Amino acid sequence: MALQDSTLGELKDLTFALIGREYTATSASYGRIIALLNYAANKAYKASNYWERYLVIGEERTVSNKNQVPRAESGSDTIDTYLRIYKNDPEKIRGGEYKFVVNNSGATITGHAGLLKSDLYESPTGSGFYVQPNSSSNDASVFVTYKKTLDVDLSKTDPDSITIPDEFMPYMAHYAAYTWQRSVEQNASDSNFQLSLALINSVLEDELAKISDQNIANSYIVKSVRTNYNQTII
Repeated sequence: MALQDSTLGELKDLTFALIGREYTATSASYGRIIALLNYAANKAYKASNYWERYLVIGEERTVSNKNQVPRAESGSDTIDTYLRIYKNDPEKIRGGEYKFVVNNSGATITGHAGLLKSDLYESPTGSGFYVQPNSSSNDASVFVTYKKTLDVDLSKTDPDSITIPDEFMPYMAHYAAYTWQRSVEQNASDSNFQLSLALINSVLEDELAKISDQNIANSYIVKSVRTNYNQTII
């Protein structure tokens, strides 16, 4: 699926068309609509870990400080969701996969998926286990498949030319428009509102179906019983 961008101007045009009126950028109502658009973008982003735009496969990352792979590293995108951590580049070498747990600071490697050895070393001081032998001072590297953080954060002062993900744009417009209509039309029929929810959910489902068509959910990214050679079952 080729990645394309829409603009804020296009998003506003569709949103206002669905609402049935326009709001100036200086109005309080426009600010609230922008907040709804940001909320809708976040909902779409969280609907899948496998949006092509935000999926990074097998990026080399530094391990230090008691086997932790931090979320942020200079020169790389910030990690939102850790999906897999490999010993070797999964695009080049069929290799082991690390087990890990996640906290607010990052992912801590707890063991190796291989059966022959753990690939972890205990510190002589007993203070923890490390990927690198006998020391926490020398950095090691692993390869991480992850979902990077969302980059949509619209504001009232943004120009119409600012870009947003094209795959999110229709859902953002529909969700914001119908939520706005519901908030300003307090006496609207509940049955009409349910029809609106069905419509906006179908818009998102259409985009999620494109991810499903790419078979990502059945690849080694998701199922650890598969290798990086997607057709080979261990």
